[in-house]
Amino acid sequence: MSDLFGNDAWLTFVLGAAFVATFLLAVLLLSTRSKGQQRRSLAGLMGRGKKDAASESSWMPAGLAHAGDRLATAGGFGGRLEAMLEQAELPMKAGEFAAFTVLCALAGGIVGALLLTNILFVLLVAAAASLIPYGWLLRARKKRQKTMAEQLPDVLSILASSLRAGHSFLQALDQVAGEIKEPSAGEFHRVVSEIRLGRSIDDAMNEMAERVGSEDMRWAVMAVNIQRQVGGNLAEVLDIVANTVRERAYVQRQVRVLSAEGRLSIAILTALPFGIFFYLALVNPEYVAPLFNTMIGRILLLVGGTLMGLGVFVMTRIVRIDV
Repeated sequence: MSDLFGNDAWLTFVLGAAFVATFLLAVLLLSTRSKGQQRRSLAGLMGRGKKDAASESSWMPAGLAHAGDRLATAGGFGGRLEAMLEQAELPMKAGEFAAFTVLCALAGGIVGALLLTNILFVLLVAAAASLIPYGWLLRARKKRQKTMAEQLPDVLSILASSLRAGHSFLQALDQVAGEIKEPSAGEFHRVVSEIRLGRSIDDAMNEMAERVGSEDMRWAVMAVNIQRQVGGNLAEVLDIVANTVRERAYVQRQVRVLSAEGRLSIAILTALPFGIFFYLALVNPEYVAPLFNTMIGRILLLVGGTLMGLGVFVMTRIVRIDV
């Protein structure tokens, strides 16, 4: 066993880290305390429904979440992380997400230590594991934004139909919240609740557009606010914006289909060097050890990583077409 890890000190470190990770995992699994009544009440007030409010249960000990919150605050990314979590509609706070990232890095380090013998390889595995929560967050946010962008033309059409029927703008927003599906329904429920609590329509709509993080939603809200201020036929403007959004979505789908081969090439060419590297590090660590143990190897790693990053950037810009 000592041959596997190099020396007794390294083995002791791995066993200690494994014990700590197991203890933290046990605490997480045994922690079933619910969050405060204030958060559940606010969720109900904003129209999120009993199911969503009941599902917000504490999955992380308060001490660990508080430590993660202090880490996010000290790092200066707490506010940005909170906004991204809200855009992705994930049931956690910035502190919980930061603590979860640290736990993933620790778990990745332990797995790497059990499979690899070089400390640098172990650190690379830990760094890769720490990126898993962030990738999950980006994927969830992108999926939600895509769903809301697909629902936006229907939202604008319902608003226009409701205004033609003689309803006020607030009644039209309430009708959208009742007829459209999630996730747009929750956002419009929140807008209606904020307006009824005394917030201006313009501020509530602008805040929703920023919260959603969609350019189409920002343009639609901007058109609605301007038309409400200058006057005119708002229903006609909403129909024009809805048709524009539909045509833009159609062109975006065409561009996505035509660029699918390029995006697939980017994914393969990016993952292939890392896959080969970790495979060689696992089956024959002595073969790749000179990359870390010698000056020439470190220079080659630096140059190769820089060129690869530049190539990925160029390929990404080629397949990214703004519509």
